[in-house]
Amino acid sequence: MRCLAGFIREIEMKAIEVETVLAPDGKLPKEFQEVFGRKVRVIVLFDEARTEETGQAASLMELAGKITAFRDIADPVAWQQRERSEWD
Repeated sequence: MRCLAGFIREIEMKAIEVETVLAPDGKLPKEFQEVFGRKVRVIVLFDEARTEETGQAASLMELAGKITAFRDIADPVAWQQRERSEWD
């Protein structure tokens, strides 16, 4: 995240620049919390060629919390280490 501050037309302005993938529900990322409830100017820059790629990521996020196959693993790191030890 990059924050810029400066004076524009004698009005103190602050800019927050974040490169992210917006959630399908359209909610802003937590990096913008300091401006929630305030009047802001929003400029959205996006690469039209990458739209399909972000659509795939969004469809994967729809599954978050719905897959229960690994729910009973108490220590995911230890579990991964055990699984990978089979390759040694």
